[in-house]
Amino acid sequence: MNTAPEQPRDLDYEAIVEGMEAGREYAITPAVYENFLAAFDDHSPIHVDEAHARARGFAGKVMHGAILNGFVSHFVGMHFPGRRSLLLSVDLRYAKPSFLGDRLNLKARVSQKVDAQRVIVLHLAFHNLTQGVIAATGRAQVAVGRD
Repeated sequence: MNTAPEQPRDLDYEAIVEGMEAGREYAITPAVYENFLAAFDDHSPIHVDEAHARARGFAGKVMHGAILNGFVSHFVGMHFPGRRSLLLSVDLRYAKPSFLGDRLNLKARVSQKVDAQRVIVLHLAFHNLTQGVIAATGRAQVAVGRD
C-alpha cells in the first residue's frame, strides 16, 4: 500500500499568540535509531554497546540526544507552526537519558513573539511517557514566513 506523505500544517504568524500550546507524541523506534546511526555515524559505545552502557550504570544503550533535536525539527516544520517555519535555534537540556522503545511527548508553549522579525520563541518539554520523567527541556526560536 502506498501512503501519501504527511502534509505540513499551515499556521500563519498572526494566528499565533503568546501562551499558545501544542504537543505531539514521538517514539524512539528501532527505525529512528538505525536511521540516525546511518545518517550521522555516531557509534560511541554509550550509544551502541549495551554492555558498555550497563557498565556505566544505565539501563541500556543511551539514545543520542540529537534524536530529540530531530523531533523538534519535525514538530516545528510539520506541526507547529508548520510549513511557513524556519528553525533558527534550539537549546535542549537533557535531564534524563532516553532508551530504545521510549515514548516521548513534546509540549511547546509560545513564550514570546517578536513581530518585527516574525519570530516566535517556544519553551519545550519532552516528557518521557515510558519512564514517567522529564527527559529534556529547552527553547527554540522559529521564524514564521509569509506566503
